[in-house]
Amino acid sequence: MTDSRVLFGRKAVILAVFVSLAAMFVTSFVYRLENPNLFVKAKQQSFSQAGESGAPEGMGGAMNGAMSRVREFMDRVKEHPDDVEALVGLGNSFLMMRAWDRALEPLEKARTLAPQDATVLKAVGIAYFNKGDYAKATECYEGVLKIDPNDTLALFNLGVIYKHYSQKPDEAGTYFEKVLELEKEDAEMIKLAREELGK
Repeated sequence: MTDSRVLFGRKAVILAVFVSLAAMFVTSFVYRLENPNLFVKAKQQSFSQAGESGAPEGMGGAMNGAMSRVREFMDRVKEHPDDVEALVGLGNSFLMMRAWDRALEPLEKARTLAPQDATVLKAVGIAYFNKGDYAKATECYEGVLKIDPNDTLALFNLGVIYKHYSQKPDEAGTYFEKVLELEKEDAEMIKLAREELGK
């Protein structure tokens, strides 16, 4: 009798674990559907195999490398406050750390100095999107399209904003269709645009 209770208890625990895992999977899937991300392209920044402290590459090494880059860009901006490249580098470093407000400070200054720079506008748009300010993100991506009407990254990101945050699916569809018409190399972006269109 005791053995059957133990066996039943084990089965109940296994069943509870299975149900929990299934619930986590479903919740994650639903969250992903309801909270799509922008398509982000970033220059691969080369960090050394070890950070300043000599920590091996990995989470600690990557964090040391990221902090090292932040310090490097801060020093450059301190020495040359109007260095757009350094301001963008600093902003992108904060974007990679998900520090949206910190990223906006140098990126907005870079935008003031170089208002027609599509790279700056894209980075500012990413920061505003992640802060939940979709109107300002839209303004940035529309600015990119004024500079280059065929910029597939800006087209895709506007499609995401219009479909999921502005409830304008028809307008979003035109952006995704244009991405599919123009994009020939980026398989991931093509796949995501097709998914958004339900193709």
